Amino acid sequence: MLIAYREFTPVLAAPFDLAPTAAVIGRTKAGPRLTLRAYATVRADGESIRIGANACFGARATVHIADSELGAVVGDDLTVGRYGIVHACTVGDGVVVADAAAVMDAAVIGPHALIAPAAIVPPRKALTGGFVYEGNPAKATRAIAGDELAAAAAALRRGEPVPGFAPVALPPLDAASSLVPPDRGAGPLYSRAGRAPRIGRAYVAPTSALVGDVTLADDAGVYFGCVLDAGDARIVLGACSNIQDNSLLLTDSVRGDLVIGERVTFGHNVRMSSGEIGDDALVGMMAIVGEHVVVERGGCIAAGAWVEPGTVVRAGWIWAGRPLWPRLSRGGGLTATWC
Repeated sequence: MLIAYREFTPVLAAPFDLAPTAAVIGRTKAGPRLTLRAYATVRADGESIRIGANACFGARATVHIADSELGAVVGDDLTVGRYGIVHACTVGDGVVVADAAAVMDAAVIGPHALIAPAAIVPPRKALTGGFVYEGNPAKATRAIAGDELAAAAAALRRGEPVPGFAPVALPPLDAASSLVPPDRGAGPLYSRAGRAPRIGRAYVAPTSALVGDVTLADDAGVYFGCVLDAGDARIVLGACSNIQDNSLLLTDSVRGDLVIGERVTFGHNVRMSSGEIGDDALVGMMAIVGEHVVVERGGCIAAGAWVEPGTVVRAGWIWAGRPLWPRLSRGGGLTATWC
């Protein structure tokens, strides 16, 4: 679907191929042969997004800007895998961003680079084209060999893992078939076992899904492609908190409730089940958060972090890495750098 934002309507050059659940929003301009798979989201609700010709974004891939500060500019022949993120950055021609990889704010990727599965390119990094980048933070491991880049792009466009790399664990990618109970609602609100979502004056994007006992306080927001499925437990989202595109919050009575405080931000493509998130906390994009996690008020989980079940994330630090550890004291602009 194409959705206007304020006075801006997306402009896509024909031909293009958008899945019924994909969304393009606002100040977006794309060249011909754009492909968006299921729930892929391109959201330009501030600065602009410019996409070259023949770009392909896999299921639940996300492209976003940094409010009115930084747009996103990507070249021709870009391929982004399933659950990948391109965020307020510049990406050259022929780049491949593999499954569950992310390129963060103000990063610059040279042409014909390969960002490996689950790699995280931190903000403001400049990466030279022609190399493979792996890890969190992403680092060059070798030059691209032969037809490796073409093979990687072709595999991702078929919805397959990149050859030569261990496949990454992906979440359910099609909420309509695997997460939402049939005949229990008209979307994006679905009841389960007699329990229905309550959203008050919150915003819920049309391609998201709230399932069961999910309560949103006033002025909360759930953006495109998100799924909040409480199972037979409950999910609570406090006032002025927001869940960014393609995040999946899934729990049940075995794992327990998920209670999120006020003014909390979940970045794009976060995965979490049960726990308690204090007021003013931040969960960075592409983080994977285990069950029974507690984040103290003002706590910060960095982008791409893996949080083991039962962890207590203390305030005053940016918790990052795989495994998680307190890397930097929060403040002085470091939150924007790491999250």
